[in-house]
Amino acid sequence: MVAPDGTAVPARVSFLDDPHRWRAEYGNLAYDEALESWVVVGYRAAREVLVADGWSSDPANSETTRRVLAQLGMSESPLARTMLALDGVDHSRIRDAVRDVFTPRYIAQLTDGVRAIAASVIEPLPSGEPFEFMSEVAQPFPLAVIAEWLALDVDTTRILWDGAGDLVRMLDGFFATEPDLTTATNTFLAVVTEFLPLASDRRDRPGEDLFSVLAEDPRLDLDEVVVNAILLAVAGHETTANLLGSSMIRLLDGSGGERLVDRVDTSDPAVIDELLRLDGPARLLARVALRDQTIEGRTIAAGERVVVGIGAANRDPELFADPDEFRLDRTAAPPHLAFGFGRHRCLGAALARLEAGTALRQIMSRGPELAGPVRMRDTAVVVGPETLPLTFTKVMSHE
Repeated sequence: MVAPDGTAVPARVSFLDDPHRWRAEYGNLAYDEALESWVVVGYRAAREVLVADGWSSDPANSETTRRVLAQLGMSESPLARTMLALDGVDHSRIRDAVRDVFTPRYIAQLTDGVRAIAASVIEPLPSGEPFEFMSEVAQPFPLAVIAEWLALDVDTTRILWDGAGDLVRMLDGFFATEPDLTTATNTFLAVVTEFLPLASDRRDRPGEDLFSVLAEDPRLDLDEVVVNAILLAVAGHETTANLLGSSMIRLLDGSGGERLVDRVDTSDPAVIDELLRLDGPARLLARVALRDQTIEGRTIAAGERVVVGIGAANRDPELFADPDEFRLDRTAAPPHLAFGFGRHRCLGAALARLEAGTALRQIMSRGPELAGPVRMRDTAVVVGPETLPLTFTKVMSHE
């Protein structure tokens, strides 16, 4: 495999095949021919790409991406008008429409409602009987939270639930296979059809919900309101769902002789941070160089894509001692990149923390135990369990 600048790179493995092996094989920066992208896994380099000028979040700024879209018969990605893929003033315009209701102070006001929703999902599950955690708890809980905040009715929420598996593949972007991306696009368009009249109605008769906050902003046209409301619904609940699933595996796995949950206080906020560092729900972010860039002594030419392996960067041994170990004494370590960094840092980070902390407290009060083998999902960007059988050994204790 040869990088665009002529640098030879072995082709034994692609980054997506084994992200944790990548650094050992190729170092902090290398070109992945299978992805047609540079891959950055060093923490310092990752932060530099995420915060420096001259990088775009719009994959269409890459000729490679435009070629792939053309092969699929698409002129642009369905997510092209979301804050996820916009840069500069357009990104700020969309993000600013809802920025004030995603601050930690505002999100703290949702605590009682989030706690009640978590209880309504977790409390009915009987003790002593195996259940599927992802479909019974991890997915429905954050979906119920965001659906209530968006003021979606039962039918619309059900459409989101039914399409969640397809819609999350929209986040894979150019990493998805052609059939997956086609299916995801069709599902996305069906949800757009459902959301469009809702957006129009909220613009004419706004309420106090998140959907209305978007719809009321005169700087956004109706299409932008719709696609960004869908993005908030999908990305919001998928972040928490996969964090909860991955956290259950790490906390409850006793294959090493001792379960992590038996020696840590899961109500400690530092536990959430270390779970995010080790098992954050997003494996990577993608950027495109708008001009020639120099990273790790290599030249990234304008128009080339860069995969920022935030999961791997969070385990950079140059910054994190015992990077694969769960430790709560990392007071001198830099902040993890699980929510990204810089101007595109995850807008819903505070909500995800609130949801994860609330759910963990209630789940742990039920004495959870792993009840069978885990199957991980095969998506490229979002990582977490597809299925995760658990058993509760206790009845619910109320907070």
